[in-house]
Amino acid sequence: MYPFNFKVENNFIDFRKIFVVMPLAEKYNTVYTDLIVPAIDNVNKKFDEKNKLHYTRADDPKNTRSGWLEILENIFSSRIIIGVLTGNNANVFYELGIAHATQQIERQLLLAEEEYQPKFDLKDLIYVKYNPTKISESIPSLTESIIDTLKIYDMKKDRQISLALSKIGMYEFEIIKEFGKVSHFVLEKNIEQKYFIGLSFLCHTGLTRLSTKSINGGINLEYSFYWTNLGNAVLNRMQIINTEEMYKRFNEYHKFFDV
Repeated sequence: MYPFNFKVENNFIDFRKIFVVMPLAEKYNTVYTDLIVPAIDNVNKKFDEKNKLHYTRADDPKNTRSGWLEILENIFSSRIIIGVLTGNNANVFYELGIAHATQQIERQLLLAEEEYQPKFDLKDLIYVKYNPTKISESIPSLTESIIDTLKIYDMKKDRQISLALSKIGMYEFEIIKEFGKVSHFVLEKNIEQKYFIGLSFLCHTGLTRLSTKSINGGINLEYSFYWTNLGNAVLNRMQIINTEEMYKRFNEYHKFFDV
């Protein structure tokens, strides 16, 4: 399957998942076991059990989907993608190329040994360096880089939510008050004009999504609306729903749409 045709199983970022893209040859295992894993474990000391980060790479036995689909799923859904440039591995570069083309750069963190000589097309990329002979000494710097990456992505997400909030007007607020407590809702055919205006705007700004269903043998249509992931994040910011409900809706969103 080509990445262009790939559809993620869950249309949201798993805020706890880190995906490691790296060469899988045995000689690189210490980069994963003695550097990346300890650095993530250090970061996890700052989180409670419910919010701890979990990590995986392509050969992880926990993966259940076919290899290539699992890689694409992880690229599209992980909060951070750590890419190991050491070894100039073709598979790594291909997977990182997909990530660079389709995902926010703020979610990507590159790693290479100190003597790494980047190819011409990679010379402008910023990456964290590690000493392959004293690999444990690089744990603190990678730990800080992971923390910084988490903060930068959270700041960008926060700006997106704040921008959406700033555009909410009186009619949109009426709908939020009326229907924010439910993940999806159906409106009567003859709705008040203010609801029509508000819903049109919420759909346009990506906070809700329209779905239609044929009824009575296709003669009539039933209109229903769902809060998108951005919409649920806005509802959470407005304290209409709590964080647990927000992530529950993130998990359920793909059941309503073929995403």
